[in-house]
Amino acid sequence: MIKLGVPADSSRQIANFLAGVGLVTEEQLTHAINSSSEGGKGLIETIIEFGFIDEVSITKAISDTYEIDMVDLSDEKIVDISANSILPKKFISENRVVPMRVTKDSVDVAISEPSVLNLMSSIKLLTEKKVHAHIATFSQIDHYIAALDDVNIKEVKVKKENIAAKEVDKNQARSSTVIDFVDKSLKRAIKLGVSDIHLEVYKKFARMRFRLDGVLIEQKEKNKKGKEGEDNSDLYKHYSAIVTRIKIMAKLDIAERRLPQDGAISLQVDDREVDFRVSILPTSFGERVVMRILDTGSLSLTLENLGFQEKDEAAFKSAVDAPQGMVLVTGPTGSGKSTTLYAALGRVNREDVNILTAEDPVEFTLDGVGQVHVKESIGLTFSAALRSFLRQDPEIVMVGEIRDKETGDIAIKAALTGHLVLSTLHTNDAISTITRLINMGIAPYLITSSLTLVVAQRLARKICEKCKVIDEKAAESELLSVGFSPEEATRVKVYTGKGCNACNNTGYKGRKGIYEVLQVTDNIKEGVLNNATNPELLKIAKEKDNFSTMQEVGRGLMVQGFISIPEFQRVLMAE
Repeated sequence: MIKLGVPADSSRQIANFLAGVGLVTEEQLTHAINSSSEGGKGLIETIIEFGFIDEVSITKAISDTYEIDMVDLSDEKIVDISANSILPKKFISENRVVPMRVTKDSVDVAISEPSVLNLMSSIKLLTEKKVHAHIATFSQIDHYIAALDDVNIKEVKVKKENIAAKEVDKNQARSSTVIDFVDKSLKRAIKLGVSDIHLEVYKKFARMRFRLDGVLIEQKEKNKKGKEGEDNSDLYKHYSAIVTRIKIMAKLDIAERRLPQDGAISLQVDDREVDFRVSILPTSFGERVVMRILDTGSLSLTLENLGFQEKDEAAFKSAVDAPQGMVLVTGPTGSGKSTTLYAALGRVNREDVNILTAEDPVEFTLDGVGQVHVKESIGLTFSAALRSFLRQDPEIVMVGEIRDKETGDIAIKAALTGHLVLSTLHTNDAISTITRLINMGIAPYLITSSLTLVVAQRLARKICEKCKVIDEKAAESELLSVGFSPEEATRVKVYTGKGCNACNNTGYKGRKGIYEVLQVTDNIKEGVLNNATNPELLKIAKEKDNFSTMQEVGRGLMVQGFISIPEFQRVLMAE
């Protein structure tokens, strides 16, 4: 009978990993768990003894998935197993770590369980050297640990594993397929400028969708369908293994499949670092994965590049350059509010200014800005963070979202006491923002005293410049339906994209911001204090302050050839 020294916790983690990547089935895992419990044997020992998989295949799978070099200790001269070893004997034995090679600046260690990777920082502290981890088989690590009992041994020769190459090659190919699929998918999404990657599994198929320019597009594999129409894609065949690979990259618990999990991945692509925010959600047929791509290299953080109308850009700059007041950015999820706020912070970020932000989550890191990730589960809410900010002597604070009266009250207090406050709200337009604050229970006189400007925005897909043509099919009735006057409908020209290789035959390439900017002027303040309704406030803004609505800005963008009629209807008429 095989006897391995793998701890019970590590055995269960490795067994779940093997099931996750498809190297053992759920039935085999259940059988092994029951048998090991009844027989008092280790779980990994039972799995190997039953012939479900061999040691070398397990080691290769861990090596591939965790991206750790595999080492055969039978080829290594493992020296200095004595009181003078670079690591204490007790540490080596308890943690199953083999110090292999030692240089002036580094130490190479061999491990057999991926959980030991958590100890690399401890080994670095103990040795004061850079640590390089390698993965070896359980038996080879066991053989080394056993030799520790004889302190006089100066060199250990570890036995060579003799495993059938055919089975190892088969498992190696499966692991390589999963790793290649994940890596290629992530890199392709970055190359295309995708904002989100969705992985979903159902009873008879799985699919991957990219959110490109705000729209989800399914990514279909070649020769996807097998006999009788069953899903024969790599995604469907290896779905659990692909999710496990993503979990490992995001440092999540691969054994947890019942509860949602959140993590992050950092990937080096073309000499730049791209971050992914990972969300795992259990569903009926498996775990659903959504990855938000946070590519700072593709993010424009200057107000000039956002696409405001000239007068609106000037008003926005004036508001964020002011020493105090509150600027709110509003719109639905995915409308680009965070980008607008980051652009504003980029404008005011200087050495002589103290800036603090409370975000959920922190999407991009900004040098020189103190960013706090709020966690409501531990009581670190937006209001709690904002309250602490005011004791940190800031000039500028940014609150990810005003969700309740408490946060609104503190934000307004900050704006009234000499701070510039930037935040977001979920409303359909700029005028509704004032009403939303009043409905939260904030007094109108406090709003008029603190609020200086509101930006409402949407993101629309831009017509592809490579295949843009005049839309000859645009009927006069259609132009009237999107708000053009009868006189305008007879003469304006609008555009569309035919579809080409540059835009993947969609007719769209990139996105364009559509903004309406409401300055809280004396006219607006008077209307608010007189309890004016939304239509009345809109009339005041248009007639007295030259305010342009998003719909008016959108029609201008249609005439300029930036957006099409269908995109205008999708983005600005959906409400």
